[in-house]
Amino acid sequence: MKKDDLDYVIEALQKRDEILINNMPIRQYNKYFDNMRKYAKKIIDANRQDELLPLLKSDNISYRFDVAGLLYNFYPEKCQQILKDISEMSVDTGLPKYYINLSVSAMMDLKHGIPKDFP
Repeated sequence: MKKDDLDYVIEALQKRDEILINNMPIRQYNKYFDNMRKYAKKIIDANRQDELLPLLKSDNISYRFDVAGLLYNFYPEKCQQILKDISEMSVDTGLPKYYINLSVSAMMDLKHGIPKDFP
């Protein structure tokens, strides 16, 4: 069965999470960022962005962070809240150590915003 663009986004999310958990090279993390962005753009260009919405409620912090960035320009209030929640997380409050960069990145996204043409 042929993979759909959504399947490729989910695969990239899984790989990015795995890379964080296993402290693998950032170059691999960035490679899957490019893949995630490419296929998310195809989904958005086809006006199917709603298909990504359930991922905003994922138990996985990494998935929520990435999808909040992808959907930020379509659902700013929802995505800002998710980024705010992630930015307030810390190791002291139970955030796994391998996700600490997500907290900092969420803080920076809130401070500087996300480009209007993203993804």
